[in-house]
Amino acid sequence: MQKVERQKHKERKRGRLAAVLVCAVLLIAGITAGALLRKSAKVELPEKREPVTGFITKRDTADLQSLTIIRRGEAAWTVEQAADGSLQYAPMDGSPVWTVDESIADILKETASTMSFEDVLTENRAEWEGTEEAFGLKDPLITAEITFTDGEKVKARIGNSADPEDNASYYMAVDGDERLFITSAGIVNDLNMEKEVLHPVPRLEILSTLIDRITVKDSKGTVRIEWALQGEITDRDAAENWLLTAPYTYPADYDLMKNLRKNAETLQLGTYIGKADAETLKHYGLDNPFAILEIHMSAGTTGVVGESGVYDVEERAEHTEILTVGNNKSEVSAYVRYGDEIYTISRFIPEVFTKAEPLSTLARYVVMTPLNSLESVTVEKQGEEPVRYTVIQNAGKDVSGNSEETVKGRCMRNGEEISYEAFSAAWERLLTVTVSGRIRKEYEQQEAHTKYTLNTVSGATHTVALSDYDGIHDAVTLDGYTLFYLIKGGMTDLP
Repeated sequence: MQKVERQKHKERKRGRLAAVLVCAVLLIAGITAGALLRKSAKVELPEKREPVTGFITKRDTADLQSLTIIRRGEAAWTVEQAADGSLQYAPMDGSPVWTVDESIADILKETASTMSFEDVLTENRAEWEGTEEAFGLKDPLITAEITFTDGEKVKARIGNSADPEDNASYYMAVDGDERLFITSAGIVNDLNMEKEVLHPVPRLEILSTLIDRITVKDSKGTVRIEWALQGEITDRDAAENWLLTAPYTYPADYDLMKNLRKNAETLQLGTYIGKADAETLKHYGLDNPFAILEIHMSAGTTGVVGESGVYDVEERAEHTEILTVGNNKSEVSAYVRYGDEIYTISRFIPEVFTKAEPLSTLARYVVMTPLNSLESVTVEKQGEEPVRYTVIQNAGKDVSGNSEETVKGRCMRNGEEISYEAFSAAWERLLTVTVSGRIRKEYEQQEAHTKYTLNTVSGATHTVALSDYDGIHDAVTLDGYTLFYLIKGGMTDLP
């Protein structure tokens, strides 16, 4: 599960501006509360005063035994602290007990053990009793019941916002305490959690460097669109060797595939919904899903530099992550099945794949092999002898004599050396050539009048064949697949 950002509400140092802002908020809250209390004709509060801060509970987190939260309009949920410090949730339906997500548990334990207040509006219960509804305490936003291992019990009720404009503070009452309090929004945010948020959420193991296939299927399991890597993930030119394999076959765009793999890496589950049984699958639209997204990763090695500066290497096994996408929960989230459980997920990342138009993912460049991945290219034209260019990427030496990689190399044309700079410039021009349009379905493939055969440093072979299309355009066939045409003469000559 993604890390939950802790909203601090304990004692801490504040900057001058922060202190001014806090005092301003509490002053507004005090004025608002004063108006409510004066309206009840039971008390007069000064318009300006220093806030009174303190703690309702101030215990070690190890002393916490249990915490029950009742959110307005919802059923209560209870967690209990185990001997190992974890929080355990026992479902009311009798299903197995599970351990609360560790980051959530830390927040709940600390908040329950150190419940603080930011001000005391009155110390006499008689002055506010009977007006609970005005403060939202008759039907509290949150009721927190805290039990400690020595038997101490605390029941706090948190009501409406004391400053509706920015919701920075809330009214609070504690059973057995005469006072009416103001507490911070941090306390509210820490306790105002849906039961589902407590459940641990697995992290998807998706690494862009290991992805070699991305598949989108329909509800019946039929492949709707698929991209597959041609070759191995370790190939030097792997990023340029992606192919759209369904609903038709054609080389995929380099930049788009790079972005797709990066988007795949950001896929993460949201909150836990429940077990995937027949009833829940139907309820969340997962019995007839919108799409099934499969991301396959090859076995490989990954690593990161740790805090100690050591590069930690990890071997990863081949595996596939499968997400079944159901109904939308809201404008920004949807329900997904992952394994035997149902979660929420952001709608936007899955839709990058599930709503992709195949045509928009295709390569529009005719040549996609960069110079540093090229080993040789042979050009064959009708009525002419083939010309073979061989590229030798070499190492130069700097003035100190140390070996260093350089962009310079050598180029041979049918065995005779030519200017590497001239070939490099011509190749860069070829890399910018794009197709002009899509050929009509009834086009019959003609014999190629020009063919380029490219061999890469990783051992792959790519072909670009040009054949007459309509007199002013050539049909372009990449690696045997024909979908687009190019204006005649669009491929600039090599030296």
